[in-house]
Amino acid sequence: MSFLEKIRKKTWLILLFTGISLISFILDPNILLNFFSKNPNIIGKVNGENIYLKEYVDCFQFLKRFRQGETDLNLKNEAWKLLIHEKSLNQQAIKLGIESTDKEFWKAVEKQSIYSQLIDFNDDKGNIDMNKFQLYIENIEKNSKISNPQLEDEKNIWLYEKKSIPKRIIAKKYVEMLMYGLNPTNVEAELNHRNKNIFSVIDYVFLPYSEIDRKYNIYPIKKSETCNFFKNQKKVYRKEDLRYLSFVIFKSVPSFNDKKNMEYDIKKLFNKLKSSNQNYDIVSNESEKPFDSNFYIKKHLPIFLQYFVEKNPKVGTMFGPVNEDNIYIIAKLTGKKMIYDSVLSSHILISHKNAIRSSNKRTKKEAEKIAKSLYNEIKNNPYKFNSLIFKKSDDFINVKKNKGSLGWIKYENQNPIQTFDIFSSKNKKGTIGFTETKFGFHIIRIDDQKNPEFAYQFGLIIKTLTPSKETGNLIHKNVMHFMKENKYSNLNLFINNARKKKYDTIFLEEIKKNQWNIHSIDTELDKEIINWCFDRKRKKGDKRIFITQNKDYIIAYLSDIIKKGISIKKMEDHFFPFIFDEKMKKFMFKMMKPMNKEINLENIASHFFKKVRKSCKVNFYDSMIDHYNEPKVVGSIFSLSLNKTSKPLFGENGIFFVKLIKYNDFNQKPSYSYSEIEFLNNELRKDFLEKLGNILVEKSKIKDFRKNM
Repeated sequence: MSFLEKIRKKTWLILLFTGISLISFILDPNILLNFFSKNPNIIGKVNGENIYLKEYVDCFQFLKRFRQGETDLNLKNEAWKLLIHEKSLNQQAIKLGIESTDKEFWKAVEKQSIYSQLIDFNDDKGNIDMNKFQLYIENIEKNSKISNPQLEDEKNIWLYEKKSIPKRIIAKKYVEMLMYGLNPTNVEAELNHRNKNIFSVIDYVFLPYSEIDRKYNIYPIKKSETCNFFKNQKKVYRKEDLRYLSFVIFKSVPSFNDKKNMEYDIKKLFNKLKSSNQNYDIVSNESEKPFDSNFYIKKHLPIFLQYFVEKNPKVGTMFGPVNEDNIYIIAKLTGKKMIYDSVLSSHILISHKNAIRSSNKRTKKEAEKIAKSLYNEIKNNPYKFNSLIFKKSDDFINVKKNKGSLGWIKYENQNPIQTFDIFSSKNKKGTIGFTETKFGFHIIRIDDQKNPEFAYQFGLIIKTLTPSKETGNLIHKNVMHFMKENKYSNLNLFINNARKKKYDTIFLEEIKKNQWNIHSIDTELDKEIINWCFDRKRKKGDKRIFITQNKDYIIAYLSDIIKKGISIKKMEDHFFPFIFDEKMKKFMFKMMKPMNKEINLENIASHFFKKVRKSCKVNFYDSMIDHYNEPKVVGSIFSLSLNKTSKPLFGENGIFFVKLIKYNDFNQKPSYSYSEIEFLNNELRKDFLEKLGNILVEKSKIKDFRKNM
């Protein structure tokens, strides 16, 4: 078995790392639409901290690999929740100054990482051999590009662990700090150990509720019984002011002819863009998004475009057409250039009174004149740059701390340098440039460069298929016809007629006056619909047509009005279990009465045609009676007298009659160990962490840009 397969077999480690390899990614046009926007790699924020598209895709892709059978929507939502929990927890830890050290990192690799579980790195004692492991890491890190797919996967696993282990260390420290004093005590460990070892041996007769009901017809509950129970529980079941709405929805969707016409137009556009050099004009005139002149390095492209440029790196090659959810996409590789991924540079700043963060009183024209004079002087004598930084630069803090250096700037994190492209491969080390920004005028020197690679520019045509005017008129006609036909229909007929026509329907949605949205429809008209149904003039059976921004028609039907108070009808399902319990107790009392004092397991078994089940061992810890989980009944057993038959004990699954045969008190002091305390501590930690995560998420300011993509 290969090393990679051994990692994959550790399925219990799924949530420890979420970024193995990006084998494929289901094309999501919404992500592509947003890619060429201001912040293409950011899909959300947690308290101001970015959630990046790559994080989200990595997490989704990993979950998809190990949780086959689940829908993409569920997996994407799960990935989103995991990222939010991780970031909110780490943010709180960092606020308190909690950090991780290199020593802690390598200790975590040795003790808690996925590699500590693999025998490939173990020494003779079964511990990870760090020398052997670090040689392995050097091997997979030494090449920036790995042609072996297996090594590429292994490298991705290590890079994720390398990134995530410090986060786990910080989170663990934070949780341990909060849990200080909440750890289980020796007394709790002793009690837990005692509960595992104290047991009783019983004989019993079991009567399942389902069998009793089937044989004696206990369940039918009369209306009078519901009313009597309700009268005694009025305060418990008092309800707020509610409305119940039902909906018939007419989706504004394109017709077959609309789709056919769009496909014809898209094909023409594809050929037009393919054969023309006027890429800017065609995209600007035809696409819903303007032409994006920026160049993007491969790793910052969407996954599908990464694969596209791998196979088709030649300028002029075409991608698409692609249609997903009525969004048509065509892309053309319009540009390709060599850039440096990282550039080290220094600058001399000449500011003016209109510049940001400037206290200088010179005019912009005066500043430009000074800056251009300096630029010409340095162009002729580059060796003067360092001395002039100290004499002329207005970036005083930078000069003092960094001697004019701007540090290493990554291509994806670049600040607008405008006319001087410091990342271009045409500008070599030592090149001097001149540019203007909001801070003033800059003379910039390129001090060093690394990681040369290609950057790509795309001309993107995006077209959304919407219903034509003819289709819209037909939808409107259908809505008005349906309303006319069902003007006097009751709720059931109204909904059934809609379903016969195969329109979307929503039946009995509960609405509260103070809510802001209706979950089942989720439109910009939700609050308007809520206000409409709570209007004092409204009466049961009222209908109204609402039209959304995307031309969907929603017919709202006011199905019911619940005034502030109590409704028996709405609470009946909640009443039934309590009423059933009372009826069952009365039934058993009636059945047991003829037995008088001759109550024993044999008589009970004979009366109900059951067998006595012998020598069943039970204890507090698992609360199991054979294969029935019955904590209430097990608790009662430990209070019984030896060799006496109990009264009927009402459990979760049925009625038990129990005779206590043997009781092991376990009087000796239990020899519990550290493992018992650690077990309880892990359970407490798990419960605490889940509740803490939920609270942090609830209190966090979360922005989800996925809906806007």
